[in-house]
Amino acid sequence: MNTQIPTIDHDAAIVRIAVDYIEMPDLVVTVRQAGRLWDIPADVCERALAALVERGFLVQTRAGAFLRRTSGAAMPLSQAS
Repeated sequence: MNTQIPTIDHDAAIVRIAVDYIEMPDLVVTVRQAGRLWDIPADVCERALAALVERGFLVQTRAGAFLRRTSGAAMPLSQAS
């Protein structure tokens, strides 16, 4: 039995995460929860979340959770990736 682990690249992870945050604006997750939710390897998930924070789409709380930035203009999805 050949079980393959699904792979996702960095850009696809950013888009997947951004779309769900747009659809669920009150979503708050840690890196570990995010990895399980989106079935993304931890390293890819961590880099994607960090990229979305860097771009101003998400913010990270002191406790380490990620949530959608609510202040300022909404970032179009095309700029999130």
